[in-house]
Amino acid sequence: MVRQFQLYRWLRFIFLLVVGILITAQPTKSVNAIIYLVSTYIAIYGVLSIIDGISIRQKTGENNIAIGLGAGALLLAVLVLFVAKILIQLVPPVLGIILLVNGINQFRDSNETKRHVNVTPWLDYFYSALLIGVGIVFILNPSKTMIFFYQLFGIGLIILAFFEIINSRIYRN
Repeated sequence: MVRQFQLYRWLRFIFLLVVGILITAQPTKSVNAIIYLVSTYIAIYGVLSIIDGISIRQKTGENNIAIGLGAGALLLAVLVLFVAKILIQLVPPVLGIILLVNGINQFRDSNETKRHVNVTPWLDYFYSALLIGVGIVFILNPSKTMIFFYQLFGIGLIILAFFEIINSRIYRN
């Protein structure tokens, strides 16, 4: 069980590092490769889970959830291949609309609070304006903002990869 846990950690490390480097280095060209890598990662996890489930069943004679999780992961891997591109294109405008509406609501709530407390909430107004501005940018120029956030996401994945290695060393004992 511990050996299998370590294998999962190494699988996550390799996946996070490769995807993070791809996203950071080539954000626009890496989308298709990332979709295939995510699908492959989920499929490998599914296969490993099925193997674990079968191994546990052979040793104990009991059914377990690992086989079902593995089959679900394999189905999810196939679904990712077909749906990911559509969802990726929808993220910026939907996120922009959500931010815009949230900013307007924040401004309205700040005005309501001002009436009851009699203090001008300048930071709330600034936050509202920031949300509205970012929402408009996401709606009007979704590709450039998504590339920026996509690269930040890639850097985050690289950092997570190294945390996986650090954790594997800490929990090795």
